Amino acid sequence: MQRRWRLQRGQPECEDALRQGLGLSAVLARLLVNRGITTPEIAEPFLNGRLSEHLRSPMLFRQMPAAAARVCRALASGEQIGIYGDYDVDGISGSAILIRFLRALGQEPLLHVPHRLHDGYGVSEPGVRRLAEAGSKLMITVDCGGVSHKEIELARQLGMETIVCDHHQVSGTPLPAHAVLNPIEPDAGFPFSGLCGAGVAFYLALGVRMHLKESGTTALPEMKRYLDLVTLGTIADIVPLVDENRVLVKHGLRELMQTARPGIVALKQVSSVSNMSTGIVGFRLAPRLNAGGRLADARLSIELLTTDNAARAQTLAAELDQENRARQAIEQEILDDALHRLDRDPDFPSRHSIVLGSDEWHPGVIGIVASRLVERFYRPTVLIAIDPTTGVGRGSGRSIRGFNLHQAFVACADSLLGFGGHQMAAGLSIRQEELARFVEAFEAAVCERTKPEDFVPETHIDLELALDEIGDAILADLRQLEPHGAANPESVFLARNVVVQSRKIVGETHLRLLLRQNQRGFPAIAFGMADKPIAEGDRLDILFTPEENEWNGSRTLQLRIRDLRAAQA
Repeated sequence: MQRRWRLQRGQPECEDALRQGLGLSAVLARLLVNRGITTPEIAEPFLNGRLSEHLRSPMLFRQMPAAAARVCRALASGEQIGIYGDYDVDGISGSAILIRFLRALGQEPLLHVPHRLHDGYGVSEPGVRRLAEAGSKLMITVDCGGVSHKEIELARQLGMETIVCDHHQVSGTPLPAHAVLNPIEPDAGFPFSGLCGAGVAFYLALGVRMHLKESGTTALPEMKRYLDLVTLGTIADIVPLVDENRVLVKHGLRELMQTARPGIVALKQVSSVSNMSTGIVGFRLAPRLNAGGRLADARLSIELLTTDNAARAQTLAAELDQENRARQAIEQEILDDALHRLDRDPDFPSRHSIVLGSDEWHPGVIGIVASRLVERFYRPTVLIAIDPTTGVGRGSGRSIRGFNLHQAFVACADSLLGFGGHQMAAGLSIRQEELARFVEAFEAAVCERTKPEDFVPETHIDLELALDEIGDAILADLRQLEPHGAANPESVFLARNVVVQSRKIVGETHLRLLLRQNQRGFPAIAFGMADKPIAEGDRLDILFTPEENEWNGSRTLQLRIRDLRAAQA
């Protein structure tokens, strides 16, 4: 797929202010400005991110005092607390934070996590009843509950008060809960809206600890111990890695690297992980934690993160690794089937959207496959797994830049049983007989809300850089921008008129290149580009990220190619 290259314009005045105020290099100043960090006052905490200085107080949440006091009352009186968590990594890690925190304070909480296939997403009536019947008097939701009016009212009728920890939808009307901690609520009070569910759960624990400390309690948990769990949820949920999230993840990656927590040690072992980065968490650790909730039971993943038994942790990690392998196989089968259907559809080349459904697809995997199709075709995509016994389909959608998927579902509401989600990812339920009508309604909604250029993906380029400018100083600048993620992507540079000195295919799908510009040459790796018609002697314009490559104990500087094309005059 041809991508549009967009070189970002600098802001010389802001860059000069950063260089003079903080003593930064010209390159680092430009990279920060490109990310909206335009003053020394903003840049200093972004670059340094100290836990003691740059995390805001949990009591800024308007309802945190009430939430913290209620948890402390339950602890003091021996009331049973129940955790109602979601089944993805965010909900899993957030639930693990509260379980471990409450255990450290002397209570073993109850736990309910819905089964993706049997219960569906969010707080449900059966789940509320299970917690109430088990004796819970206080229910804390994690990564869910933000719009669960009926279910929270049911909890109240059954004798349970509720604290909601969520970051998804805004209810619009007050929930019948004791307290709601949701940073995207207009009156939440917390100045950063980007926390994930695990982040909100961590802040609840901070608030409880603060309340206990003020009341004279001295034996309190060390909150730094929970940063590894916060980091898992924050990275996996792809929330913006700025402000609080950046500080939490920066320090949390260190905790993940050095942790003695049996479950994470075992998880790292089965994932063949020896280093730690946002990429390793997102693509190696998180998929295995997610595998339980996709194909089996997410409680396995929560147990992995909360057990102190090393042997049990190894057993659970091996089981989740096997589930992940099964997930990968199912994912490939569905992707192959979807590609085959599109290849046989004569109307597909002229359509602006992809909607496919099957009664042979696993609903726990279709969201991943929808993302793969967006990567390949760059069109809003909805895949629907239909239950053959009920004729009801559950769909997962993924969007493209600038297209609001949730709003499109609103326009198609007449053909849906229900829907929810965000601009870039959303889910729906639909009767099988309505599928054809939805296909056309969704295509119309996409056409009405897009322009031709919206279907050409863009790569934003930070800076044009000659190869002879690349060295240790550039790598040092790039390290200061870590950790990378949403709202803080890896840096991308442009080099023009680079000569291919050698090429070879490695690993069947990747290109290993030796590139030269003027008198400077670099090895380069172009993942997934083995099919590019590149020959020795070709002159290219390249987009790249410099990086250190470690192989057999030695480190070399190489270029990771992001895109390439014939050199432009």
